[in-house]
Amino acid sequence: MGRLIGTTTSLLLIITAGFFSHANKNNQAQNRAESSPGQVDTSKKLVLEVLETDSGPGGGSNQFVFLRAFSDRSIEFHPKRSEDLKKVPVSRGEISQAQLEMILAVVGREDVMKLPDMFKTTYTPIDFHWTLDMKIPRGTQVQQIKLVNFFPAMAKQNNMPYPEALMRLACSVLALRRSLNADTPDSDGTCRDFVSNH
Repeated sequence: MGRLIGTTTSLLLIITAGFFSHANKNNQAQNRAESSPGQVDTSKKLVLEVLETDSGPGGGSNQFVFLRAFSDRSIEFHPKRSEDLKKVPVSRGEISQAQLEMILAVVGREDVMKLPDMFKTTYTPIDFHWTLDMKIPRGTQVQQIKLVNFFPAMAKQNNMPYPEALMRLACSVLALRRSLNADTPDSDGTCRDFVSNH
């Protein structure tokens, strides 16, 4: 009888220990899920977002992801410039560490931080215009820059050249998008002097 009680007690202890061990593991897993939900990944932070909005002669407009770069080197974009942001899922990829460092260096420049939030068109478009809306997270703040009809050669011709900081930012964005084999506007050769050699 004593041996049976001892055996039963031992089994109860083993079962109890197993139960608490399993519960502890479940709690740890749940805590990890709550501290790092799918929507908020502390290892992945937005570095730069650029949306393009196109308007044609029909009066309609079309907006899509021109470029969205994250701190873990992941990137999102619409490969074509004729896709609707709300209807077509973005493509995803990864850029090199050198490309990420190039973007971080550009957005981290003091002159870029001081850029105004609006650059109006420097010419009158005939039947088409496009806008780049840039967002750069800066701690608890977000810097926003709207660039309408980016055309460096025309801006210079009209005696309204873009500041160097804007050229570096916009040209770096164009170069990064072009490296993804995505449909990218021609920078008419004026971007060569404003993009890092990475």
